[in-house]
Amino acid sequence: MRAGQLDQIILIESRVDTVDAVGQPVPSWSTWAADVPAAFDPAKGREFFSAQGLQVERAARFRTRWLTGLAAGMRVVYDGATWDIASVEQMYGRDRELHIYAATGLTAG
Repeated sequence: MRAGQLDQIILIESRVDTVDAVGQPVPSWSTWAADVPAAFDPAKGREFFSAQGLQVERAARFRTRWLTGLAAGMRVVYDGATWDIASVEQMYGRDRELHIYAATGLTAG
């Protein structure tokens, strides 16, 4: 992977559950990796109607260098949007490149 292809900067967050005063879990997010160089490859989105009205979901692939420990369930913050990571695929072996498949629009945050 050439460095020139990684022309975007993303932030990766991991979920940290804390407990409130009543003992209920409270989800929050903490920075797992900041200022990660990445390439952004958007995919086609979709629109559909639900009880809340018109919903729009967009999918994308982020390409990065190898990051040990990155997993589905984390999220990417990019260009003001939060993208839920659906899967992480190692490409070409030898721990060089990752493809992060993510979606935004229906995130619970």
